[in-house]
Amino acid sequence: MEDNKFAAVGGIVLRGGCVLLVRHTYGSAAGKLLNPSGMLKQGELPHDALRREIMEEAGVEIEPKGLLAIRCSVKDWWMIFLANHVSGEPRPDNNETSEALFIPCDEALTRPDVTDATKELIRLAGEGRVMRVNERYAAFPSSDGRVMYSV
Repeated sequence: MEDNKFAAVGGIVLRGGCVLLVRHTYGSAAGKLLNPSGMLKQGELPHDALRREIMEEAGVEIEPKGLLAIRCSVKDWWMIFLANHVSGEPRPDNNETSEALFIPCDEALTRPDVTDATKELIRLAGEGRVMRVNERYAAFPSSDGRVMYSV
């Protein structure tokens, strides 16, 4: 499956009072800590792409809790989920990421090497308001495998 060029997902993964961050090796965030993220592959649903991307970039298994935020531009969009750590200890992939670690959320908010977008997402995660998969919609025969997120 190929990556698309416009649809991406990311996650704020929590374990206790800590957040999972990775240090990117490329692009505008090279050398910075940010939340793991990546492009959806052809035919992949966002929450499945999130599980795959976080496993690839940080080596941990997660469970999405809900949709935290969406960032859009004229050329792309990025869905960011709130997720819980399920298992595994963070490890970088040594390709896209040179470091993967859990750090206390309050520390992440003050570090100069954490991106501004990631800091804002951590603040939003602290509020705990997310859109979840709408199970009623999923049960409709007309949903045909589509997923709806709602409050």
